[in-house]
Amino acid sequence: MKPLNALLILGLSGLLVSCTTSTGADTVATVTTSAVPALPERTTSVGLPSEAETLQRTYTALKEHLTTQPDDLKSWLKLSEVFITEARITGNYGPNYNAALTILDRVLAQTTTKTGPSMNLRGEALTLKALIKLSQHEFQEALTLGEEAVALDPHRAFNYGILVDANVELGDYATAVTMSDKMVTIRPDLRSYSRVSYLREIHGDVPGAMQAMDLAVQAGYPGSEDHSWCRVQLGGLSERSGDLVTAQQQYEQALTERPNYPFALAALGRIAGKLKNYPEAEKQLNAAIALMPDAGFHQELARVYAAQGKTELRDEAVRNAGLVLAGLAKGGEGHSHQVGLEMARYQLEFAKDLENALINAQHEATHRANNNDVNLTLAAIHYAKGDAATAAGFIARAKRTNSKDAYMQCLEGLITAKNGDAAKGKALVAESFKSDPYQSHPFAAEARRMIGI
Repeated sequence: MKPLNALLILGLSGLLVSCTTSTGADTVATVTTSAVPALPERTTSVGLPSEAETLQRTYTALKEHLTTQPDDLKSWLKLSEVFITEARITGNYGPNYNAALTILDRVLAQTTTKTGPSMNLRGEALTLKALIKLSQHEFQEALTLGEEAVALDPHRAFNYGILVDANVELGDYATAVTMSDKMVTIRPDLRSYSRVSYLREIHGDVPGAMQAMDLAVQAGYPGSEDHSWCRVQLGGLSERSGDLVTAQQQYEQALTERPNYPFALAALGRIAGKLKNYPEAEKQLNAAIALMPDAGFHQELARVYAAQGKTELRDEAVRNAGLVLAGLAKGGEGHSHQVGLEMARYQLEFAKDLENALINAQHEATHRANNNDVNLTLAAIHYAKGDAATAAGFIARAKRTNSKDAYMQCLEGLITAKNGDAAKGKALVAESFKSDPYQSHPFAAEARRMIGI
């Protein structure tokens, strides 16, 4: 399934270009120009040059405007969007999110009245802060912020997007569907269609998920980050269904529309690895890492090195993935990411540290016990520890939405066989490989041996 960050789509279309807005009633006298944070300098050529120029121009104009109009909350909100967009494009989350949160907290502190024009600004600030909190995996806080935003403005579609994402991550899928229906009814666009797609996949409707993500792609502007992300996710749906040809076509199209898009490069590297074209896999994954050192990119590279018996390079890639995850967890200036689930998966497959993997997964479950991915990970860890009976309970919870995820079905088969029903277990494993013959997860080799492929 897709990572949460995939759902957090902010695009450049809402950024302020002209900073001559009259402040009117939406002003206060306590924000100072000294609070304008510096926009972090880019160290790679990620993103389109025109985007970088637009963001820098917008930032400069806003900073100059706020020098003479420091009470303009609307412009402070636009400035926070610059930092959020920069974080998404570059993957440089820490300093950009720190800056955005500082700005948003100031705006929220200055819009505490229950009525008046400033409530519109408060609603926007709540949504933007919730967006960051979702990215940082502070799901309950994001949900609370989103609920207040909806109460202030029940007609703004993106407010419901926050509630979709938060409820998905907290495991309240029924509420997420309700919020998604409201969102797409108010505004059927890239943001709403992509959420419909994700929920359909969670509930086992892969063709419907493809249809909705294709609508998201059609609704977007080719080459924009959010459009390219949706195209990569559309490819991912084909890839997870075993159709590598269609998946590769989507990833290549994403690169045509948005050159050097890290997620498309990494996806092509993953495809090459599955096809055992290891030189190409290394090339694409290293190119993605050079642009955005995402932990997932390092982990995929580790798999490629492991498949070739390149132990030292594999170990280096594993260390780098761990460093990225540890860096996200540590954060900066007090704004860290909660990476318990990601760390548990890393410790299970790469660090081979089952005890700490279990601790991290159990900690995650204290916050979102009904989330499918949390339960799947707990099932995997208990199975790896030799406790198939406990694993069976968690895999049953993970499958309660009827997901057709091949890894989930494969693990269910292994657990079922270990618990005494070898025939049923083998059938489930075989069925999972019909869905996705190219599975790569901690138990893929064991599963292949079971069914003799």
